[in-house]
Amino acid sequence: MSKALTDLFAEITNNLADERDSLNALDGVGDGDAGDNMVSNFETITNTLRQNEGQGSVDNALRAASHALRTSGKGPTAPMYANGLDQAANDLAGKTSFGVNDIMKLLGGLLGGVQNTPGVKQQGEGGILDGLVPGVTTFMQSRNNGKSTLEALMDGYKASQRGAYGTSQQGSGFGQFGNNDTSGKVDPGAAGASSLLGSLLQTLLANGLSAGRGEPSKTSGFEELFGGGRQQQQPPQQQQPQGGYGDALGGLGDLFGQLFGGGGGMFGGQPQQQQRPSSGGDDPKPRLRDQEVI
Repeated sequence: MSKALTDLFAEITNNLADERDSLNALDGVGDGDAGDNMVSNFETITNTLRQNEGQGSVDNALRAASHALRTSGKGPTAPMYANGLDQAANDLAGKTSFGVNDIMKLLGGLLGGVQNTPGVKQQGEGGILDGLVPGVTTFMQSRNNGKSTLEALMDGYKASQRGAYGTSQQGSGFGQFGNNDTSGKVDPGAAGASSLLGSLLQTLLANGLSAGRGEPSKTSGFEELFGGGRQQQQPPQQQQPQGGYGDALGGLGDLFGQLFGGGGGMFGGQPQQQQRPSSGGDDPKPRLRDQEVI
């Protein structure tokens, strides 16, 4: 099984850990553990994928992760993501490697599986799909319209945040707290879905920019994910092959500033503060110049 998929989920899990407290805080109507549960569930997924490296196809590993999540997952979203992994396994059936272009099938499968979970709130009802549907569908539309993977993920992440914040307009509760009034509160499941897309974007951006500059990959899995090439090994005029880091980057130096230009994490402030690119020289975090992305 592909090491790239394991390393991808490991980095996503690390980035989700940074959102743990924010997601827990949104779970005030519930048990206050939405962030703890999400991090634990993605650790379960990552550990299971790691155990299945070199033992078969991508779809078999994803099904094993789904089974582990059903067995030991935490919180109401665990069976939803388990269904999503099963559907992603179907969509990636027979593959023994995993590259940037496979992310569309991974996310599409996650969305389809969650949508087919019995009892899941439909989009517009104040649940997980309010963050997942706009995020994944916007990503897929942008990708099909010719945008790079990172450009499409940025579009999807912003749409997901808008959808997640929109759940504050719903008055009904979530999960076992369905009878509680949640007016003015963001649904933690929808917020978690948006954090997932943001964590994926952050992972690809950080590792893709390193690959694009010819720096050593963090792991061999990311070398595989971005096409297995190092930039210095190719003539400057040669176009990067489809599915490699050239496809993932798409000339997106400013994406780093757009994603990290605001403080407080993905859900640490108002949504427009998270989405507005910084234009001044007083940005507290460094911006990447276009010429740094080769």
